[in-house]
Amino acid sequence: MKKLFLILLTAALLHGCSSTPEAVDQPAPEQPPASSEPPAQQPNQPQTPAPEQEPPKEEQPAAEKTYGNDIFQKVTVAKTGEDTFEIKGQARVFEAVFQYVVEDGHNELTEGTVNTSAGAPEWGDFTHTVKVKKAEPNSTLMLILFEVSAKDGSRQHELIIPLPEK
Repeated sequence: MKKLFLILLTAALLHGCSSTPEAVDQPAPEQPPASSEPPAQQPNQPQTPAPEQEPPKEEQPAAEKTYGNDIFQKVTVAKTGEDTFEIKGQARVFEAVFQYVVEDGHNELTEGTVNTSAGAPEWGDFTHTVKVKKAEPNSTLMLILFEVSAKDGSRQHELIIPLPEK
């Protein structure tokens, strides 16, 4: 019996000495189980009301989205009528002129030119109204602003803007 006790004691000591503190997985100290009921209030203590929650805020209309690239900046588009859109912004274009086209993905529905208040290298302000009607009711109208290349007449620095539905 003494031999068995001695062997068990030796085994326990060896086991305790051979493990490092990092490798020891000790269970967390037991905590009482969380109760789903709130703690009971003492009868002499006044109950404190829960902090008031703010009522949900009404959704503000989203700020107008602005568009830009190398030659256009601060461009906004607002629907002003059933088929009318107002375009505002700034452009840095040669001789203060740029072009636009409105298309529905398949067809060019309207096109034109816009003059700005100043030519490049200055930023010139512009405001222009575009009147365009959808050819297909389920299509999305896209406004494309661009500068025409003096070299070959191609579109340069296109800025593509979806026209708002509302």
